[in-house]
Amino acid sequence: MASIFRRLLSIRKPKKVLTRKDSITGRNHTFEVPYLSRLDGNQLQTGQSLIARGYITGSEGFIVNLTSGPSVELDDNETGQLDDRLLALRVDLSKGKVFLNACINGQWGKEAFVKQSYKEGDEFDIRIRCFEQHFEIYVEHKLIANFKHYVPMSNISHIYVTGDVRLYAVSWEGKLYNMPYTADIPGNFYVGRKLFVSAIADKKPKDLSIDFFAGEDVPFRLNASFIQKKIQRSSEISGTKSTPETTFEGKNKFPLKAKRSFDILIYASDDKFLVSNLSILRAKLKLLFQVFINDVLYCTFDHRMPAAKIERLQINGDIQLIGVHIK
Repeated sequence: MASIFRRLLSIRKPKKVLTRKDSITGRNHTFEVPYLSRLDGNQLQTGQSLIARGYITGSEGFIVNLTSGPSVELDDNETGQLDDRLLALRVDLSKGKVFLNACINGQWGKEAFVKQSYKEGDEFDIRIRCFEQHFEIYVEHKLIANFKHYVPMSNISHIYVTGDVRLYAVSWEGKLYNMPYTADIPGNFYVGRKLFVSAIADKKPKDLSIDFFAGEDVPFRLNASFIQKKIQRSSEISGTKSTPETTFEGKNKFPLKAKRSFDILIYASDDKFLVSNLSILRAKLKLLFQVFINDVLYCTFDHRMPAAKIERLQINGDIQLIGVHIK
């Protein structure tokens, strides 16, 4: 009886879903810190987002700073003043907190913090979205703070990351997009190409759709219903709609959440699989779309026509689009 009560009263933390580590998601290699990079272009634009992903290698924590120049650390024997840190984000593993502050002309502001538990070996996803008056800061896809600028964001010129981490990627994404978003695909969406979509779901979202067009045909349509908690895949060729597919990989039926950031990666693949013919094994190609949500494989969808015919893309729904690009 005692063992039954122990099982009933025990609190189990949900297991973190393992991301895919291969060349499709880009998590098959990492790079070391300190990482210091100058921003491309003249200055930040409203709506742009910094996205930093990696994993934690020790217990000391790490920092992500947006600075006004390349002077970010002083050697032991150096004296002087560092460039301004317009945003200093510090993750403290021992305290289970993310600290936020700014340092302008050598003077620190008032430090704030948000609780966030990390441990050695955890992956992290930190996003900083820029607006005229403030930053929106997302940790693990959740908005944790609006941080007001001490000085204009146009002063930011560098991004600096250091601490007990290795990085998968650091990137600046997007702008303010109008919805629906429609774009031609230069060279078409042939096998081997990838579509990356980063967005934030609205407060009360209803749906999200991503459509690939080949002329008037829709070889692949992804439709997510936040109300039904369902993600459907279908096609529409020569006016005939296919039966929607709703199967999914893993245990998370609907990984999208209101007010959370998310990434969708769609890969036009040619997965090889083995077939048996009179006791002889030979390789065949299975042409399909692989759909990843937050770098976790969610589902696949067989090609209904050659992917190379896909020439146009449309994204619509109750989201704020952060970034979209094709490789």
